[in-house]
Amino acid sequence: MKRLGIIALLTIFSLSGAMAQLIKVDQEVFGMDCAPCAYGLERGLKKMDGLEKVQVSLNDGKAYLKLAADNELTLQKIQQEVKNNGFSARNAKVTLKGELLKEGNEWRIKVNGETFKVSDDTSGDILTKFKPGKIRVKGWVRDEEDGSLDNFWKIKINEIL
Repeated sequence: MKRLGIIALLTIFSLSGAMAQLIKVDQEVFGMDCAPCAYGLERGLKKMDGLEKVQVSLNDGKAYLKLAADNELTLQKIQQEVKNNGFSARNAKVTLKGELLKEGNEWRIKVNGETFKVSDDTSGDILTKFKPGKIRVKGWVRDEEDGSLDNFWKIKINEIL
């Protein structure tokens, strides 16, 4: 009986982790000025566990990432890999699913240990549709401070999926 309880708890924890994850990231990359730079960044990103598809575009100045199901990647890890390859990563379009919570007057989405604070410039039409619980959204993450990456982000929600 004790073993059955442990299995049930492990199942619940593994399912809750699978419920919160990044799905897609279109990361702006600053400082890429040649094809070998873009190729090197693409190779570096492809080494990360949890990515299904990676494409780096020198012309767009972006890394397009499609994440595998049940990945445990964070935006912080992705941006750190961009920095490790000699570039700057600030803004990103993201698709994510996570746990929507209201803390005081602020809405926040928890995803893989990161917190995405819904920014004040998110449309009121979208905000009126919010209810605490599981949510899947598309949004724009702005990172003003490139010097120190943490696990707290501001996100302007563009669409609830």
